[in-house]
Amino acid sequence: MSMTGTGSSGAMDSTNIPLSDAVEFHGALQQLLGKARRHLRIYSQGLARPLYNTPDTIDRLSEFARSSRYARVQILITDSDPLLSRPHRILPLLQRLGSRIELKKIQPSTEPTTWEFAIADRGLVLFRADQEKWQGHYDSNDPVGVRKLQDVFEQAWLHALPDPELKRFLL
Repeated sequence: MSMTGTGSSGAMDSTNIPLSDAVEFHGALQQLLGKARRHLRIYSQGLARPLYNTPDTIDRLSEFARSSRYARVQILITDSDPLLSRPHRILPLLQRLGSRIELKKIQPSTEPTTWEFAIADRGLVLFRADQEKWQGHYDSNDPVGVRKLQDVFEQAWLHALPDPELKRFLL
């Protein structure tokens, strides 16, 4: 799939697009963030820098979080070391918009996964099948997929806790 310099593609407007590199994932994430209206949930190992540490992603996350009093961002991570070892653009955003963007760490007792995803509202899904590889898909109309991933997210969210290391940084 060819992308423009802004990471957008006309093909991204269709449904169930296979993705195979970081540039395609970045473009799909921008589409998802641009279409999200109320709920955004991110389930990630460590908020991969090619996706979540770019100025346009941070701008779109900020814009989404401030778009409505009902807009809510929930982020689950398994490892906070990548955020703390080198400056990550999401940390200042968490400081500024902590009441609208929540970040929790999945507990080690939770069954580990190698996949990651971002879901929004009732049909937007960005799914990465393996954290080591850039393989997955973006779907702009997958309510069944969103429900399934939402169930996974909600179960992990119930047992997740704020990370004490991140809390120290954000204070």
